[in-house]
Amino acid sequence: MKKLRAGVIGLGILGSQHASYLHGHEATQVVAVADIRQDVAQRVAGQVGAQGYTNYQEMLRQHTLDLVVVATPDPLHREPVMAALAAGVPNILEEKPFACTWEDAVAIYEAVEQRSARLFVHFANRATPLDIATRYVIQQGLLGRAVYGESRLDDNISVPTQMWGDRTKEWAGGSSTAHFLLSHVVDLLRWYFAPAEVKEVYAIHQREVLGYTPDVYDAFLTFDSGLKVRVKAEWIKHIDELVEFYLSFSGSEGTLIYNKRGGFGTEPGWRANLSTRVSAEQLRQHQEALLARGANVAALLHRPTPTAGSLAAGGGQLSLALEYRGLGYGAPMALADHCLAAIQEGTLEPKGWEGNGPLPTHVDGLRQTQITTAIIRSAETGRVIEVDKL
Repeated sequence: MKKLRAGVIGLGILGSQHASYLHGHEATQVVAVADIRQDVAQRVAGQVGAQGYTNYQEMLRQHTLDLVVVATPDPLHREPVMAALAAGVPNILEEKPFACTWEDAVAIYEAVEQRSARLFVHFANRATPLDIATRYVIQQGLLGRAVYGESRLDDNISVPTQMWGDRTKEWAGGSSTAHFLLSHVVDLLRWYFAPAEVKEVYAIHQREVLGYTPDVYDAFLTFDSGLKVRVKAEWIKHIDELVEFYLSFSGSEGTLIYNKRGGFGTEPGWRANLSTRVSAEQLRQHQEALLARGANVAALLHRPTPTAGSLAAGGGQLSLALEYRGLGYGAPMALADHCLAAIQEGTLEPKGWEGNGPLPTHVDGLRQTQITTAIIRSAETGRVIEVDKL
């Protein structure tokens, strides 16, 4: 099969990873890369055997490309995506967030639709084994009806103050934890709980530390299924870790706890305490189904006895659970792998991704931006925002 001619726009932390990944992939040939920093553009170009540019418009004029990766800073996605579409590029892989304003999101969405192009949003968390397992447990109804959840995704204060060197404050100021962090969470929630959608948002934020960008967003999302999820993200934590990420979901018959990135010495891991309606044989079957999806989780039959000191709340009933202890991260470019397969196979559910729902496209990007925009507007106005009325 003929290799896809690829270009990468933006060669920061993620853009350089994309260039290296595409260079090593059998289905792609990196022919051009672009970054406003000439030294970076030339260095990465040399590493992947491509031509380096400081002007992506010039890159697009000089090359006919099958695929373009857009990995510019959060608020700078619109122009390179639009330029790639105008140049006739049929496939785009855009780093999250889809956009930092509702206006940019609508413009990108409409341009993709008009060009009949294919745009994937690189929501990388979707391809990690324990996130796939989380979606599976929820979609299979193993917790009963999902009723409540919470998510905390926090960054070390060094992220908005140091991560991108001299440009850090400018770039962080053009983004926020709503865009940089909650875009991950919002997309995961939509994917976990599909076809349910967020209908209302109530949020708060504060600017007590950084000044040039909000310190924190804390929001309640109400889904049309009745599910409510609290999502909180801050990047002013003085912690030893770079990231802390925790999720928990309560159903009418079970609970899932996912300590994705533990902080302060806590143990990362994943546990789904399942409905009593699940039999031991069904537990084994679900374990096998997850293994086939790349999630190698343990199946447990146990009799928990909840206690706290001298207090006890009964218990002792036979309980079933699925469990993984430790970090469950997979390959960093696993989702990009599936996106390339989707391009080759002409489907949103390529081989190896079956059963996990369609890969994230501009449709998901638009919805993600709509919800994060609602979070920001609610925090600014103090009102409940109906997502579909933006």
